[in-house]
Amino acid sequence: MASLKLFAANYLADTGEYQQLEKSYGDKPELVLDIYSSKDNITNKPVVIFYYGGCWGACTDLSKQHYRFVAESLVSLGAVVVVPDYRRYPDVMFAEIIKDAALSVQWVGDHIGSYGGDADNIFLMGHSSGAHLAAMLTLNQNYLGKRDYSRLQGLIGLAGPYDFLPLTKAYQQALFAPEQSYAQSQPINFVDGDEPPLLLLYGMADKTVKFKNHKNLSAKVQQMGGDVQIHIYKELDHKGLLAALSIPLRNQAAVRKDIGAFLYR
Repeated sequence: MASLKLFAANYLADTGEYQQLEKSYGDKPELVLDIYSSKDNITNKPVVIFYYGGCWGACTDLSKQHYRFVAESLVSLGAVVVVPDYRRYPDVMFAEIIKDAALSVQWVGDHIGSYGGDADNIFLMGHSSGAHLAAMLTLNQNYLGKRDYSRLQGLIGLAGPYDFLPLTKAYQQALFAPEQSYAQSQPINFVDGDEPPLLLLYGMADKTVKFKNHKNLSAKVQQMGGDVQIHIYKELDHKGLLAALSIPLRNQAAVRKDIGAFLYR
């Protein structure tokens, strides 16, 4: 049923109002990304890089082509959208996964101007473990060079794990090993108040990622004097939060509206 709904969401997203291009951003076959842009001639649009989730690869075999409905939703808001594939667990561990995510940001900064995007107006967005990747790049400045980090204008996190110690699942313990480095896997531990603005979105019916992740990260950013916006949707669960961007569901919750307001505030 879930795959049927995903198929329907992507089928309806094939509106013909945008163009989609696939590009390589590294020297490994997995390192490809899709660029979505409208067919107008407007330039210097905000850029959203979207990282999909799925337990960093441990609990899904979905890839970038399954998220056309997310890209369509953001393109219709006026953004240029990039959806990268990246190497995943168990083929690689977190150090390689985050390296791929950082490389995608570098590629976008170097090339997105050719596709109508503003390289100095990049937002990182993700859902579930994809939100974790986006948050790590936004909060831990060590992953990106100074030039690429300066291009980030915000984080859009949907149902992300930001403060999830102790690691209770075997794949997480392997993914973020060694044990003495577990604290380095937590985005909350890198908040300093100087990070780009954060937009944190969460559905209170979520049974996959605990509310404490959203609550604790937003509190830490506020404590450090940073910029964070918080939106909670009582009726949405983990998958429903992302599905609210799709054409048939986008009027049932304000997820898309809230993202649009953040992009253009």
